[in-house]
Amino acid sequence: MDGQIARISPRQMYDTYKNIAGFLVFVAVILQSGIIIQNHILGMYENYTPGEMMAIIISRSATGFISSLIVAVPFIYLIKLLNHLLPWGKRTILRVTAESLVVVFVSLFITFTVYFLISVLAADLKESNLSLLKGTVTYSVTNLIFIAALEGYMFYRDHKRAKIEEAMLRDEIARIKLEILKSQINQHFMFNSLNVLSGLLKKDPEKALLFIEEFSNIYRYVLESIEKSLTSLDKEMNFIRSYLFLQQIRYGSSLRFSENISEKHLELSLPPLSLQVIFENAIKHNIVNEEHPLIIEIESENDHLVVKNNFQPKISKFGSTGLGQKNIQRRYQIICEKSPEFILGNGFYTAILPLIKN
Repeated sequence: MDGQIARISPRQMYDTYKNIAGFLVFVAVILQSGIIIQNHILGMYENYTPGEMMAIIISRSATGFISSLIVAVPFIYLIKLLNHLLPWGKRTILRVTAESLVVVFVSLFITFTVYFLISVLAADLKESNLSLLKGTVTYSVTNLIFIAALEGYMFYRDHKRAKIEEAMLRDEIARIKLEILKSQINQHFMFNSLNVLSGLLKKDPEKALLFIEEFSNIYRYVLESIEKSLTSLDKEMNFIRSYLFLQQIRYGSSLRFSENISEKHLELSLPPLSLQVIFENAIKHNIVNEEHPLIIEIESENDHLVVKNNFQPKISKFGSTGLGQKNIQRRYQIICEKSPEFILGNGFYTAILPLIKN
């Protein structure tokens, strides 16, 4: 989010520095090789053997890599900080100014440090023509080129990673949509609904027409919302009432439902069909009969939707896979930073879904 520094896992930091280290090794080897070859052409290494030349390249490349890495670490943190505080494309001029000032300050610090070490440890090597201004300008230009190269490399790497993550996210969203659609058009639900409808046509034609209307409302909502990441709580509640109408015709008074939702929360949003997953799991995994009625309560509080049912699990050799919960949790992760909670305790199963402001 804008204005906040993203949390980076240790693994991501390790990958970042591993890639940067490889980049610096490449730059150091190319740069030092070019300098040594140029000096060789100028006659500085005429009496050196190929083995000695290779040793010089390796030693100077290692020195260049270490010195570049020392400078690169603070620059990497600077780039990541500015990516959040002063992103490119929004505050470009301010970013360039801030980055340049930091580079000049770092260069001035390096110059002071080098001069101090020379004056203390090797005063006899200090050349009279060296100046603080010349050293600062030299280091500033070098570091500006270096940080520009880092910016380019990190932009390329992040862009490439973003493309891969975008493709993976598209695949995951498509898979989630398919799972939602399959959960709605599953054989058991279709078979049971048509079975109930068949019985109603003979016993109560008027209720059968109402059943068909609610049945069509369910699938209209599914088709309309399957491509959406969010829907209003008001629309989701209308859908779940239609869904429960069909289920209550099948289970009668054994399935009970109550709701207490504030008007102000109806305009907030949540991933579509989330409630259907919770209600379907409640009916699927609990005993529902006259002796043990299933009671589902839904209410809103503190911008959260709380769905609670009494826990009376069926005796089955097939345990719950938890796919419904994982599906809802992943959809919230894709949409926002909020996360739903699922709590089992005190004889109740409770699902707490955050409501999202548009």
